Amino acid sequence: MNARKRKKGLRKKIKNMIVLIIIGVIGFQIYNLFNIEKYKNINLKDLDTKIYIEEADNVSKDKLQINWKYMAAIDGVRYKNDFSQVTENSARELANMFVEKNSTGIKVKSSDYRLVDLDTVLDELSFDKEQKEKVHDYIDDLKYTGYQKNNLKDEFKVEFINRMYPQAIEIYNKYGVLPSITISQAILESGWGKSELSTKANNLFGIKADNRWTGKKIKMNTSEYYSKKIEDYFRVYNSTEDSIKDYGEFLKNNKRYKQSGVFNTTHYLEQAKAIEKAGYSTVENDKGEPIYSKLLIDLIQEQNLQLLDYECEMSYFKDNK
Repeated sequence: MNARKRKKGLRKKIKNMIVLIIIGVIGFQIYNLFNIEKYKNINLKDLDTKIYIEEADNVSKDKLQINWKYMAAIDGVRYKNDFSQVTENSARELANMFVEKNSTGIKVKSSDYRLVDLDTVLDELSFDKEQKEKVHDYIDDLKYTGYQKNNLKDEFKVEFINRMYPQAIEIYNKYGVLPSITISQAILESGWGKSELSTKANNLFGIKADNRWTGKKIKMNTSEYYSKKIEDYFRVYNSTEDSIKDYGEFLKNNKRYKQSGVFNTTHYLEQAKAIEKAGYSTVENDKGEPIYSKLLIDLIQEQNLQLLDYECEMSYFKDNK
């Protein structure tokens, strides 16, 4: 009788163990499925893009432009989408991994630094194949994200930027004016190509017809300083492409832009301020303070135009090896 009870008890224990194992396996699978879904996309809800944009720029000053999206994607993976673990210091340390002293002898414009590519940084962080793939997935998730989230889907604006970019690269290669600056000035001065001056005269940059201009000109109303309204003559171009070419020549041939350091800068924050200092625009706020560089910088950060600088600088180094 005791032997029977023992056998019965043993069978019950084994049965309970099997049930527990099955429950454990199912639970583990559910947990994995939950985690897979949780980490499938970058956690945009809790991602503070401001930290990455600002720390990328802080490290980039006087050096070269760092890609903030790479930083955010890496942290999304290494912190398992828990962006509460990110601090300004941790973001700055990560940004520093993407730039180093240039010992190759090949300079990107006037910089003594070179950019470190994403794969090299991932190797330094000892990311495995799966983690690397996830980083690239998260970078794709950030396609429409700038200072704000998912705000870069306007097809008209995307097309305007894409149309300008090839010539902006030419301006950069020839004169050293960053693509972000060229494009942001065109956006600001022409209202995304919709202003009366740009539609009637193909003038994207609001360049006036001074005594050095021998081509066609048009008289238009314009604003000066805070609220002063005047009439003046502006240059007329046969095409927007001609406008972009003349913009580069205009900056290069006016010594005040060289004197203000426009062509010695490698970062948009510095170049925007140098262009303002040279007097490109007189726009002011209601306190009489110049705000042209701030308007450019806000546009650049809002539209992720600084990432075009990154692409240009990486390409410049590779092409000149």
